[in-house]
Amino acid sequence: MTTTVLSDIKMDESQIRRALLVVDLQQDFTTPNGPFKNSYFNIDHIISNLTTILPHFREHNGIVIWIKADYSKFISEPKYLTRPEGERYEGIPMNDALLSGSHKAFPLCMPGTDGEKFMPEIESLIKTDQDIIITKTYYSAFTDTNLADILKDVQEVHICGLVTGVCVQATTTDAFFHGHKVFIWTDCLGHRNEKGHRKALSNMKRWYATMINSSNYYQQATLANLKPILYFVNGSIPSWRVMMVLYEKGIDFEGKRLKVMSTPKETKSAEFLAINPRGLTPTLVDTDGSIIAESLAILHYLEEYYPNTLPLIPVEKSEHIKVLQRIQESQNLVDIYEPLEEIVFKTPKEEQSSHKDSIIKTLQLIDQELAFWEMYLTKTTFIACNHFTLADCAFYPVIAYLIHRGLNLDKFPILKNYINTIKTKPAAIKSHPIDWVEKGGKINIFRVVNNIVINSNKENE
Repeated sequence: MTTTVLSDIKMDESQIRRALLVVDLQQDFTTPNGPFKNSYFNIDHIISNLTTILPHFREHNGIVIWIKADYSKFISEPKYLTRPEGERYEGIPMNDALLSGSHKAFPLCMPGTDGEKFMPEIESLIKTDQDIIITKTYYSAFTDTNLADILKDVQEVHICGLVTGVCVQATTTDAFFHGHKVFIWTDCLGHRNEKGHRKALSNMKRWYATMINSSNYYQQATLANLKPILYFVNGSIPSWRVMMVLYEKGIDFEGKRLKVMSTPKETKSAEFLAINPRGLTPTLVDTDGSIIAESLAILHYLEEYYPNTLPLIPVEKSEHIKVLQRIQESQNLVDIYEPLEEIVFKTPKEEQSSHKDSIIKTLQLIDQELAFWEMYLTKTTFIACNHFTLADCAFYPVIAYLIHRGLNLDKFPILKNYINTIKTKPAAIKSHPIDWVEKGGKINIFRVVNNIVINSNKENE
Protein backbone atom coordinates (compact mmCIF):
# COMPACT_ATOMS: atom_id res chain seq x y z
CA MET A 1 0.00 0.00 0.00
CA THR A 2 1.26 3.49 -0.85
CA THR A 3 1.77 5.90 2.02
CA THR A 4 0.16 9.28 1.43
CA VAL A 5 2.02 12.37 2.60
CA LEU A 6 0.57 15.76 3.41
CA SER A 7 1.99 17.39 0.27
CA ASP A 8 -0.04 14.98 -1.86
CA ILE A 9 -3.34 16.23 -0.41
CA LYS A 10 -5.01 19.13 -2.18
CA MET A 11 -6.94 21.16 0.34
CA ASP A 12 -7.06 24.74 1.49
CA GLU A 13 -6.20 25.92 4.97
CA SER A 14 -9.82 25.81 6.18
CA GLN A 15 -9.90 22.07 5.42
CA ILE A 16 -6.86 21.24 7.56
CA ARG A 17 -8.61 21.73 10.84
CA ARG A 18 -9.75 18.36 12.12
CA ALA A 19 -7.93 15.02 12.09
CA LEU A 20 -8.86 11.49 13.11
CA LEU A 21 -6.05 9.24 14.35
CA VAL A 22 -6.94 5.54 14.04
CA VAL A 23 -4.41 3.65 16.15
CA ASP A 24 -2.97 0.14 15.61
CA LEU A 25 -5.76 -1.81 13.89
CA GLN A 26 -3.25 -4.40 12.63
CA GLN A 27 -3.65 -8.14 12.33
CA ASP A 28 -1.17 -9.00 15.11
CA PHE A 29 -3.65 -7.33 17.47
CA THR A 30 -6.96 -8.07 15.78
CA THR A 31 -6.95 -11.73 14.65
CA PRO A 32 -6.56 -15.07 16.47
CA ASN A 33 -3.67 -15.84 14.12
CA GLY A 34 -1.53 -13.23 15.85
CA PRO A 35 0.68 -13.70 18.91
CA PHE A 36 -2.17 -12.94 21.31
CA LYS A 37 -4.18 -15.96 20.06
CA ASN A 38 -7.57 -16.03 21.77
CA SER A 39 -6.78 -12.77 23.59
CA TYR A 40 -6.88 -10.83 20.35
CA PHE A 41 -8.95 -7.64 20.10
CA ASN A 42 -12.35 -8.02 18.50
CA ILE A 43 -12.79 -4.76 16.62
CA ASP A 44 -16.11 -5.43 14.90
CA HIS A 45 -17.65 -2.45 16.71
CA ILE A 46 -14.81 -0.19 15.55
CA ILE A 47 -15.15 -1.35 11.93
CA SER A 48 -18.92 -0.84 12.01
CA ASN A 49 -18.69 2.67 13.45
CA LEU A 50 -15.85 3.76 11.16
CA THR A 51 -17.71 2.43 8.11
CA THR A 52 -20.61 4.72 8.97
CA ILE A 53 -18.68 7.78 10.10
CA LEU A 54 -15.58 8.08 7.91
CA PRO A 55 -17.36 9.36 4.78
CA HIS A 56 -18.94 12.14 6.83
CA PHE A 57 -15.66 12.94 8.56
CA ARG A 58 -13.82 13.33 5.26
CA GLU A 59 -16.69 15.29 3.74
CA HIS A 60 -16.51 17.85 6.52
CA ASN A 61 -12.82 18.68 6.08
CA GLY A 62 -11.43 15.88 8.23
CA ILE A 63 -8.07 14.25 7.61
CA VAL A 64 -7.95 10.54 8.44
CA ILE A 65 -4.57 9.31 9.67
CA TRP A 66 -4.01 5.58 10.07
CA ILE A 67 -1.36 4.74 12.67
CA LYS A 68 0.63 1.52 12.34
CA ALA A 69 2.98 0.05 14.94
CA ASP A 70 6.36 -1.49 14.19
CA TYR A 71 7.60 -3.22 17.34
CA SER A 72 10.16 -5.38 15.54
CA LYS A 73 13.14 -3.88 17.37
CA PHE A 74 13.90 -3.82 21.06
CA ILE A 75 13.83 -0.21 22.35
CA SER A 76 14.99 -0.05 25.93
CA GLU A 77 14.87 3.66 26.75
CA PRO A 78 11.72 5.82 26.81
CA LYS A 79 11.66 9.12 24.95
CA TYR A 80 10.01 11.96 26.83
CA LEU A 81 8.27 14.93 25.27
CA THR A 82 9.57 18.29 26.48
CA ARG A 83 6.95 20.17 28.46
CA PRO A 84 5.85 23.22 26.47
CA GLU A 85 5.84 26.65 28.06
CA GLY A 86 2.63 28.29 29.23
CA GLU A 87 0.26 28.20 32.19
CA ARG A 88 -2.04 25.80 30.35
CA TYR A 89 0.51 23.01 30.77
CA GLU A 90 1.67 23.68 34.32
CA GLY A 91 0.88 20.89 36.76
CA ILE A 92 -0.52 18.57 34.08
CA PRO A 93 1.07 15.08 34.14
CA MET A 94 2.99 14.06 31.04
CA ASN A 95 3.49 10.50 29.81
CA ASP A 96 5.38 8.40 32.35
CA ALA A 97 8.23 6.00 31.60
CA LEU A 98 5.83 3.28 30.46
CA LEU A 99 3.77 5.43 28.10
CA SER A 100 6.87 7.20 26.81
CA GLY A 101 8.36 3.84 25.88
CA SER A 102 7.69 1.03 23.43
CA HIS A 103 6.56 -2.59 23.39
CA LYS A 104 9.52 -4.83 24.23
CA ALA A 105 8.14 -8.15 25.49
CA PHE A 106 8.42 -9.74 22.05
CA PRO A 107 8.44 -8.53 18.41
CA LEU A 108 5.09 -7.33 17.04
CA CYS A 109 3.85 -6.08 13.69
CA MET A 110 7.11 -6.94 11.96
CA PRO A 111 7.43 -5.35 8.50
CA GLY A 112 6.65 -7.73 5.66
CA THR A 113 4.48 -10.04 7.78
CA ASP A 114 0.70 -10.45 7.77
CA GLY A 115 0.67 -9.28 11.35
CA GLU A 116 1.90 -5.86 10.27
CA LYS A 117 -0.97 -5.41 7.82
CA PHE A 118 -4.42 -4.00 8.44
CA MET A 119 -7.38 -6.37 8.35
CA PRO A 120 -9.09 -6.52 4.92
CA GLU A 121 -12.14 -4.79 6.40
CA ILE A 122 -9.87 -1.93 7.49
CA GLU A 123 -8.04 -1.85 4.15
CA SER A 124 -11.40 -1.27 2.45
CA LEU A 125 -11.97 1.84 4.59
CA ILE A 126 -8.68 3.53 3.65
CA LYS A 127 -8.74 6.14 0.88
CA THR A 128 -5.18 5.99 -0.43
CA ASP A 129 -5.58 9.24 -2.34
CA GLN A 130 -6.80 11.15 0.72
CA ASP A 131 -5.72 9.46 3.94
CA ILE A 132 -2.33 9.45 5.59
CA ILE A 133 -0.53 6.41 6.98
CA ILE A 134 2.33 6.73 9.43
CA THR A 135 4.33 4.09 11.28
CA LYS A 136 5.36 4.47 14.89
CA THR A 137 7.88 2.54 16.97
CA TYR A 138 6.81 3.96 20.35
CA TYR A 139 3.43 3.86 22.06
CA SER A 140 2.85 7.53 21.28
CA ALA A 141 2.21 8.22 17.60
CA PHE A 142 4.08 11.51 18.01
CA THR A 143 7.41 10.00 19.07
CA ASP A 144 9.98 9.79 16.25
CA THR A 145 7.34 10.43 13.55
CA ASN A 146 6.32 13.45 11.51
CA LEU A 147 2.82 13.48 13.03
CA ALA A 148 3.36 16.81 14.80
CA ASP A 149 4.30 18.43 11.48
CA ILE A 150 1.29 16.88 9.73
CA LEU A 151 -1.00 18.30 12.42
CA LYS A 152 0.60 21.75 12.68
CA ASP A 153 -2.47 23.48 11.16
CA VAL A 154 -5.01 21.19 12.83
CA GLN A 155 -7.00 22.44 15.80
CA GLU A 156 -8.98 19.33 16.72
CA VAL A 157 -7.52 15.84 17.01
CA HIS A 158 -9.96 12.92 17.29
CA ILE A 159 -8.50 9.58 18.45
CA CYS A 160 -9.70 5.98 18.41
CA GLY A 161 -8.25 2.47 18.16
CA LEU A 162 -6.07 0.24 20.34
CA VAL A 163 -5.32 0.08 23.27
CA THR A 164 -7.15 2.56 25.53
CA GLY A 165 -4.64 2.54 28.39
CA VAL A 166 -1.47 2.34 26.29
CA CYS A 167 -1.13 3.70 22.75
CA VAL A 168 -4.39 5.67 22.79
CA GLN A 169 -3.57 7.30 26.12
CA ALA A 170 0.07 7.97 25.20
CA THR A 171 -0.94 9.57 21.90
CA THR A 172 -3.75 11.56 23.53
CA THR A 173 -1.41 12.99 26.15
CA ASP A 174 1.13 14.10 23.56
CA ALA A 175 -1.62 15.56 21.34
CA PHE A 176 -2.69 17.75 24.26
CA PHE A 177 0.87 18.92 24.90
CA HIS A 178 1.25 19.72 21.20
CA GLY A 179 -1.57 22.22 21.68
CA HIS A 180 -4.51 20.40 20.12
CA LYS A 181 -8.08 20.16 21.32
CA VAL A 182 -8.51 16.40 21.72
CA PHE A 183 -11.60 14.19 21.43
CA ILE A 184 -11.73 10.46 22.23
CA TRP A 185 -14.27 8.33 20.37
CA THR A 186 -15.27 6.08 23.24
CA ASP A 187 -17.23 3.64 21.06
CA CYS A 188 -14.21 3.03 18.82
CA LEU A 189 -11.71 1.80 21.41
CA GLY A 190 -10.32 -1.63 22.26
CA HIS A 191 -9.13 -2.98 25.60
CA ARG A 192 -8.64 -6.22 27.51
CA ASN A 193 -8.99 -4.97 31.06
CA GLU A 194 -12.16 -3.07 31.94
CA LYS A 195 -10.65 -1.52 35.06
CA GLY A 196 -7.58 -0.29 33.17
CA HIS A 197 -9.81 0.97 30.35
CA ARG A 198 -11.95 3.02 32.70
CA LYS A 199 -8.93 4.39 34.55
CA ALA A 200 -7.37 5.52 31.28
CA LEU A 201 -10.64 7.15 30.19
CA SER A 202 -10.86 8.94 33.53
CA ASN A 203 -7.28 10.23 33.24
CA MET A 204 -7.78 11.42 29.68
CA LYS A 205 -11.07 13.11 30.53
CA ARG A 206 -9.57 14.85 33.54
CA TRP A 207 -6.49 16.20 31.84
CA TYR A 208 -6.39 15.99 28.09
CA ALA A 209 -9.54 15.22 26.14
CA THR A 210 -13.30 15.36 25.73
CA MET A 211 -15.13 12.02 25.53
CA ILE A 212 -17.63 11.64 22.68
CA ASN A 213 -19.21 8.88 20.58
CA SER A 214 -18.30 8.60 16.92
CA SER A 215 -21.95 9.17 16.07
CA ASN A 216 -21.98 12.61 17.67
CA TYR A 217 -18.53 13.78 16.56
CA TYR A 218 -20.03 15.98 13.87
CA GLN A 219 -22.39 17.57 16.37
CA GLN A 220 -19.37 18.21 18.60
CA ALA A 221 -17.41 19.65 15.67
CA THR A 222 -20.32 21.89 14.79
CA LEU A 223 -20.60 23.07 18.37
CA ALA A 224 -16.91 23.93 18.31
CA ASN A 225 -17.73 26.54 15.68
CA LEU A 226 -20.44 28.04 17.84
CA LYS A 227 -19.84 30.32 20.77
CA PRO A 228 -21.26 30.26 24.28
CA ILE A 229 -23.40 33.33 24.96
CA LEU A 230 -22.88 35.41 28.09
CA TYR A 231 -25.67 37.72 29.17
CA PHE A 232 -24.03 40.40 31.30
CA VAL A 233 -24.46 43.82 32.84
CA ASN A 234 -21.60 46.26 32.33
CA GLY A 235 -19.85 47.03 35.61
CA SER A 236 -21.55 44.21 37.51
CA ILE A 237 -19.10 42.35 39.74
CA PRO A 238 -20.63 38.91 38.97
CA SER A 239 -20.54 39.55 35.21
CA TRP A 240 -17.00 40.89 35.46
CA ARG A 241 -15.84 37.69 37.20
CA VAL A 242 -17.16 35.43 34.47
CA MET A 243 -15.81 37.57 31.63
CA MET A 244 -12.40 37.53 33.27
CA VAL A 245 -12.37 33.72 33.33
CA LEU A 246 -13.57 33.46 29.73
CA TYR A 247 -10.77 35.75 28.57
CA GLU A 248 -8.14 34.09 30.76
CA LYS A 249 -9.07 30.66 29.42
CA GLY A 250 -9.20 31.92 25.85
CA ILE A 251 -12.83 30.83 25.38
CA ASP A 252 -14.37 32.69 22.48
CA PHE A 253 -17.84 33.86 23.47
CA GLU A 254 -20.63 36.15 22.39
CA GLY A 255 -21.39 38.82 24.93
CA LYS A 256 -24.93 40.16 25.14
CA ARG A 257 -25.05 43.27 27.29
CA LEU A 258 -28.28 43.93 29.14
CA LYS A 259 -29.12 47.33 30.59
CA VAL A 260 -30.60 47.65 34.04
CA MET A 261 -30.93 51.44 34.08
CA SER A 262 -33.44 51.37 31.22
CA THR A 263 -37.20 51.35 31.64
CA PRO A 264 -38.20 48.59 31.55
CA LYS A 265 -35.04 46.79 32.58
CA GLU A 266 -33.70 44.55 29.84
CA THR A 267 -33.04 41.84 32.44
CA LYS A 268 -36.81 41.69 32.99
CA SER A 269 -37.70 41.25 29.33
CA ALA A 270 -39.78 38.21 28.40
CA GLU A 271 -36.93 36.98 26.20
CA PHE A 272 -34.38 37.00 29.04
CA LEU A 273 -36.79 35.72 31.69
CA ALA A 274 -37.39 32.70 29.47
CA ILE A 275 -33.66 31.98 29.83
CA ASN A 276 -33.30 32.93 33.49
CA PRO A 277 -36.62 33.33 35.34
CA ARG A 278 -34.85 35.26 38.11
CA GLY A 279 -33.83 37.92 35.60
CA LEU A 280 -30.27 38.03 36.91
CA THR A 281 -26.89 38.26 35.23
CA PRO A 282 -24.51 36.77 34.48
CA THR A 283 -26.21 33.93 32.67
CA LEU A 284 -24.23 31.65 30.37
CA VAL A 285 -25.89 29.72 27.56
CA ASP A 286 -23.42 27.10 26.37
CA THR A 287 -23.23 25.77 22.83
CA ASP A 288 -25.15 22.62 23.74
CA GLY A 289 -28.01 24.66 25.20
CA SER A 290 -26.97 24.31 28.84
CA ILE A 291 -27.93 27.38 30.90
CA ILE A 292 -25.85 28.30 33.93
CA ALA A 293 -26.56 31.22 36.25
CA GLU A 294 -24.75 32.61 39.32
CA SER A 295 -21.21 33.83 38.76
CA LEU A 296 -19.36 31.46 41.07
CA ALA A 297 -21.24 28.48 39.64
CA ILE A 298 -20.30 29.58 36.13
CA LEU A 299 -16.64 29.81 37.16
CA HIS A 300 -16.66 26.19 38.30
CA TYR A 301 -18.62 25.13 35.22
CA LEU A 302 -16.05 26.64 32.87
CA GLU A 303 -13.26 24.86 34.72
CA GLU A 304 -15.06 21.51 34.56
CA TYR A 305 -16.52 21.55 31.06
CA TYR A 306 -13.73 23.33 29.16
CA PRO A 307 -10.92 20.91 30.06
CA ASN A 308 -8.71 21.80 27.12
CA THR A 309 -8.34 25.40 28.22
CA LEU A 310 -5.93 26.94 30.70
CA PRO A 311 -6.61 25.25 34.09
CA LEU A 312 -7.34 27.75 36.85
CA ILE A 313 -7.62 25.38 39.82
CA PRO A 314 -4.39 23.68 40.93
CA VAL A 315 -4.21 19.92 41.31
CA GLU A 316 -2.12 19.93 44.48
CA LYS A 317 -4.54 19.39 47.34
CA SER A 318 -3.60 22.22 49.70
CA GLU A 319 -3.61 24.78 46.87
CA HIS A 320 -6.84 23.36 45.48
CA ILE A 321 -8.50 23.82 48.87
CA LYS A 322 -7.29 27.41 49.19
CA VAL A 323 -8.64 28.31 45.75
CA LEU A 324 -12.07 26.90 46.58
CA GLN A 325 -12.08 28.74 49.91
CA ARG A 326 -10.93 32.08 48.49
CA ILE A 327 -13.57 31.91 45.76
CA GLN A 328 -16.26 31.73 48.42
CA GLU A 329 -14.53 34.32 50.62
CA SER A 330 -14.51 36.83 47.76
CA GLN A 331 -18.22 37.33 48.36
CA ASN A 332 -17.60 38.52 51.94
CA LEU A 333 -16.41 41.95 50.82
CA VAL A 334 -19.39 42.33 48.50
CA ASP A 335 -21.83 41.54 51.30
CA ILE A 336 -20.12 43.91 53.75
CA TYR A 337 -20.00 46.78 51.25
CA GLU A 338 -23.57 46.55 49.89
CA PRO A 339 -25.23 48.53 52.78
CA LEU A 340 -23.25 51.60 51.70
CA GLU A 341 -24.90 51.55 48.28
CA GLU A 342 -28.29 51.04 49.93
CA ILE A 343 -27.71 54.21 51.97
CA VAL A 344 -26.40 56.30 49.06
CA PHE A 345 -28.71 55.15 46.29
CA LYS A 346 -31.94 54.14 48.02
CA THR A 347 -32.18 56.28 51.16
CA PRO A 348 -33.67 59.80 50.90
CA LYS A 349 -30.94 62.37 51.39
CA GLU A 350 -32.58 63.89 54.46
CA GLU A 351 -32.54 60.48 56.16
CA GLN A 352 -28.97 59.47 55.36
CA SER A 353 -27.43 61.03 58.45
CA SER A 354 -29.50 58.67 60.62
CA HIS A 355 -27.35 55.84 59.23
CA LYS A 356 -24.11 57.32 60.57
CA ASP A 357 -23.46 54.48 63.00
CA SER A 358 -24.17 51.88 60.33
CA ILE A 359 -21.76 53.63 57.96
CA ILE A 360 -19.00 53.74 60.56
CA LYS A 361 -19.51 50.07 61.41
CA THR A 362 -19.51 49.08 57.72
CA LEU A 363 -16.30 51.01 57.02
CA GLN A 364 -14.66 49.28 59.98
CA LEU A 365 -15.79 45.88 58.70
CA ILE A 366 -14.43 46.67 55.24
CA ASP A 367 -11.04 47.51 56.75
CA GLN A 368 -11.10 44.30 58.79
CA GLU A 369 -11.95 42.27 55.68
CA LEU A 370 -9.24 43.95 53.61
CA ALA A 371 -6.76 43.06 56.36
CA PHE A 372 -7.45 39.38 55.69
CA TRP A 373 -6.63 39.76 52.00
CA GLU A 374 -3.53 41.80 52.81
CA MET A 375 -2.44 38.95 55.09
CA TYR A 376 -3.11 36.32 52.41
CA LEU A 377 -0.88 38.20 50.00
CA THR A 378 2.03 38.18 52.44
CA LYS A 379 2.17 34.42 51.92
CA THR A 380 1.60 33.96 48.19
CA THR A 381 1.98 35.96 44.99
CA PHE A 382 -1.70 35.67 44.17
CA ILE A 383 -4.76 35.33 46.35
CA ALA A 384 -4.65 31.57 46.90
CA CYS A 385 -1.22 30.41 45.75
CA ASN A 386 1.67 31.47 43.55
CA HIS A 387 -0.36 31.00 40.37
CA PHE A 388 -3.22 33.07 38.99
CA THR A 389 -6.40 31.05 39.62
CA LEU A 390 -10.19 31.18 39.68
CA ALA A 391 -9.86 32.77 43.11
CA ASP A 392 -8.22 35.84 41.57
CA CYS A 393 -10.96 36.00 38.94
CA ALA A 394 -13.55 35.93 41.72
CA PHE A 395 -11.82 38.50 43.95
CA TYR A 396 -10.21 41.04 41.62
CA PRO A 397 -13.49 42.44 40.21
CA VAL A 398 -14.73 42.97 43.76
CA ILE A 399 -11.79 45.07 44.86
CA ALA A 400 -11.54 46.84 41.48
CA TYR A 401 -15.23 47.76 41.74
CA LEU A 402 -14.72 49.22 45.23
CA ILE A 403 -11.75 51.21 43.98
CA HIS A 404 -13.96 52.57 41.21
CA ARG A 405 -16.38 53.60 43.94
CA GLY A 406 -13.68 55.50 45.77
CA LEU A 407 -11.98 52.95 48.04
CA ASN A 408 -8.49 54.03 49.09
CA LEU A 409 -5.96 51.22 49.57
CA ASP A 410 -3.08 53.28 50.99
CA LYS A 411 -3.37 51.36 54.27
CA PHE A 412 -2.94 48.09 52.39
CA PRO A 413 0.22 48.41 50.26
CA ILE A 414 0.54 44.71 49.42
CA LEU A 415 -3.05 44.55 48.24
CA LYS A 416 -2.52 47.74 46.27
CA ASN A 417 0.54 46.23 44.56
CA TYR A 418 -1.47 43.09 43.78
CA ILE A 419 -4.17 45.16 42.08
CA ASN A 420 -1.56 46.98 40.02
CA THR A 421 -0.19 43.61 38.89
CA ILE A 422 -3.52 42.04 38.00
CA LYS A 423 -4.90 45.01 36.11
CA THR A 424 -2.14 44.68 33.50
CA LYS A 425 -3.17 41.12 32.59
CA PRO A 426 -4.89 40.85 29.19
CA ALA A 427 -7.91 39.14 30.77
CA ALA A 428 -8.30 42.02 33.25
CA ILE A 429 -7.97 44.62 30.51
CA LYS A 430 -10.47 42.90 28.20
CA SER A 431 -13.04 42.30 30.94
CA HIS A 432 -12.80 45.83 32.38
CA PRO A 433 -16.21 47.51 32.27
CA ILE A 434 -16.82 49.55 29.15
CA ASP A 435 -16.08 53.29 29.55
CA TRP A 436 -15.03 52.93 33.19
CA VAL A 437 -12.06 54.78 34.60
CA GLU A 438 -10.35 53.27 37.62
CA LYS A 439 -11.74 55.91 39.97
CA GLY A 440 -14.22 58.69 39.77
CA GLY A 441 -17.43 56.94 38.89
CA LYS A 442 -20.51 59.10 38.66
CA ILE A 443 -20.92 58.71 42.41
CA ASN A 444 -17.94 58.20 44.73
CA ILE A 445 -19.62 56.07 47.37
CA PHE A 446 -16.80 56.26 49.91
CA ARG A 447 -16.56 60.03 49.65
CA VAL A 448 -20.34 60.37 50.04
CA VAL A 449 -20.60 58.18 53.14
CA ASN A 450 -17.58 59.81 54.77
CA ASN A 451 -19.20 63.21 54.17
CA ILE A 452 -22.42 61.92 55.71
CA VAL A 453 -20.48 61.01 58.87
CA ILE A 454 -18.63 64.33 58.94
CA ASN A 455 -21.78 66.40 58.41
CA SER A 456 -23.67 64.37 60.99
CA ASN A 457 -20.93 65.01 63.54
CA LYS A 458 -21.08 68.75 62.82
CA GLU A 459 -24.83 68.78 63.29
CA ASN A 460 -24.41 67.12 66.68
CA GLU A 461 -21.77 69.51 67.96
